Amino acid sequence: MTILTQIATFVVNFLETVPNEYYSRAFAYLAAGICCIAPAMSCLGEGLAAMKAVEAIGRQPDASGKITVTMIIGQAITETGALYGFIMAIMLVNK
Repeated sequence: MTILTQIATFVVNFLETVPNEYYSRAFAYLAAGICCIAPAMSCLGEGLAAMKAVEAIGRQPDASGKITVTMIIGQAITETGALYGFIMAIMLVNK
């Protein structure tokens, strides 16, 4: 964790000393690109959840209702994280 705090401190100090606004704009675009990783990883997680739900339904067809409801709730929770990342990326680009 100390490495991350050192990197964050370095970036903040660098942005405070740079007189040119282009660097801060470039870092905003870089941060927006990193924020776009969240929706991509969310899609992978949702696909994995759907795959496991289909496997579970194949093993126990009589429990398909409970499995489907649980899968949909889990995917909705996962999707909110992706939406937060997407909204953060939009806010950074429009800064």
